[in-house]
Amino acid sequence: MPSVTVKLSEAESRKIRAAARSARRSVSAHIRAVLFPEKPAGRVRLVRDPETGLLIFKSPPNTPPITSEDVHNALADFP
Repeated sequence: MPSVTVKLSEAESRKIRAAARSARRSVSAHIRAVLFPEKPAGRVRLVRDPETGLLIFKSPPNTPPITSEDVHNALADFP
């Protein structure tokens, strides 16, 4: 991986290191997380199914499908 060098004051360096330590990340990982934050997944919407007419939850694009195993695991602790 290529590296980038920047010049910082002592105070700036301390702030970045403290912020990274507080976030429990390396300085490099912290800087990447701040500069390139992950985009939040879209919101789940309630829509009407065109075939059945029932209201269903529509997941955002590129969301992995929910499997029967996922449902089983989610309900395992349900009373």
